[in-house]
Amino acid sequence: MAQTWTGPFLSMQVATCAAALIALTLWPPASGAMLLVPLDGENVGAVATLAVASGAKLLGKGPLPGSLVVVGDRAAIIAVPKAAPLLIVAAPPAACGSLDAAAAAAI
Repeated sequence: MAQTWTGPFLSMQVATCAAALIALTLWPPASGAMLLVPLDGENVGAVATLAVASGAKLLGKGPLPGSLVVVGDRAAIIAVPKAAPLLIVAAPPAACGSLDAAAAAAI
């Protein structure tokens, strides 16, 4: 009887697809609403300064400690020198709340 390897390969394919879907969901847009997360967890002042220096508009606090939801251009945010490590991810409404009319107008 031939030996089959579908179990390990199938689970590896499912895990790869799940990881790809998560990565695509969190990939920051070229411009629009983004979540800026300081990797030191508490330097919200530096994050706000960085966002304003890049021309982004602050929308409010994010769901993670020290994080901010902003509307701006990803390339401009990346171009500003950073004092601390920063993670930039998409700001999905489910995690960061929905945009109000003023925030939607800023986009």
